[in-house]
Amino acid sequence: MNSFKTIENEIDNGSSATDLNSGKPRILYLVTRAEHGGAQTQVLDLACSMRPDFEVSVATGEEGCFLTEACRERAIPVYVLPHLQREVSPIADARAFGEIWQLIRKLRPDLLHLHTFKAGFLARLAGRILGIPSVYTIHAWLYGTAAVSRFSSALSGPCERMAARWCERIITVSRAGARIVRGHRIGSPSKLVTIHNGLPDCSERARLSPTETPVITMVARFIEGKDHDLLLRAFARIPKGPRLRLVGDGPTRASVESLARELGIQERVDFLGNRDDVASLLVTSDVFVLASRSEMLPISILEAMRAGLPVIASDVGGVGEAIAHNENGFLVPSGSVSALAQALTDLTNDYALRLRMGQAGRQRFTDQFLSSSMQERTRCIYWDVLLSLGRPWRKRNAAAPASMAPPANWQTA
Repeated sequence: MNSFKTIENEIDNGSSATDLNSGKPRILYLVTRAEHGGAQTQVLDLACSMRPDFEVSVATGEEGCFLTEACRERAIPVYVLPHLQREVSPIADARAFGEIWQLIRKLRPDLLHLHTFKAGFLARLAGRILGIPSVYTIHAWLYGTAAVSRFSSALSGPCERMAARWCERIITVSRAGARIVRGHRIGSPSKLVTIHNGLPDCSERARLSPTETPVITMVARFIEGKDHDLLLRAFARIPKGPRLRLVGDGPTRASVESLARELGIQERVDFLGNRDDVASLLVTSDVFVLASRSEMLPISILEAMRAGLPVIASDVGGVGEAIAHNENGFLVPSGSVSALAQALTDLTNDYALRLRMGQAGRQRFTDQFLSSSMQERTRCIYWDVLLSLGRPWRKRNAAAPASMAPPANWQTA
């Protein structure tokens, strides 16, 4: 398949192209994968919320997944770059760079907002050569862990440091992420800003009950960075009664299912696969757990807090910026089976504790993690970059209405 020609046809046919004559600044979002994850959820949220002020479009490396389908349902222009993939492959990566280059030249965006490592590196390079400013969000830092190969870990630091020169801002989703970036000497400190992940509110709330069998839920991809094995070993230690639901899919799922059989708990563990109704599943849960080896600020924890669930989570990365130990949940040392088992026992045995922590988590969510705050701070970053560089959209739109002007507090980001 001639992917360059395919992209050109998609744009020229007008089926998903933006209106290039509206006069609004044009933003192109790029993310490597389209699967249901934190980065993709944020891209969709931002693309939807920015439409009143900007022309938005999205590009990704996968067809028929969460992000591409969700964008089309909302009439957001979306483009698939067939060779953009997570794995390092010199030939595929060169082709992906060509696809990104061609897409940028065709759409002529005023700003790129890039998410995840591969899309972030290739698109920042293309943007720099083509004179398009960019903003890059780091959602996870798995390098140096079992989640990525040693080869990828060795490449990550030098590549991130190089690409940091090609963008105007680097956004981390947690303060812990900012410390990692500074520790690896990635980019000028003046480019770095922390904007916590956020979610829109919803009406669905967990219906905690003192009489029903407690249900423990974990929502996470089955990958090396998540510690499903640890959770199963801890769950096997607690008294029988509670059920465990694992939502998600991925390469390690088969081995986790095998471990459940080995531990003799397969009848108490439900593997639900990928689900589009996570909010509804949380309604019928009593405890949320996230066992991890590495995190920035996981969206799944915020979903649980929004639902009013107590949370047990590995104390890694920026998790502690959302979970206050003994207030809205328990932070447990990563890799500790005994600590996780104790936290599970304490919460499944104590309805009043679940209720108190769930209410505290719900309050913390509304105070600190609503998507409106994330959207507004990101919007301010966009205007800061666009106005400081004197982007061409201003010439195209000299008589723009007031609604298309930057917000009064755009400099506060």
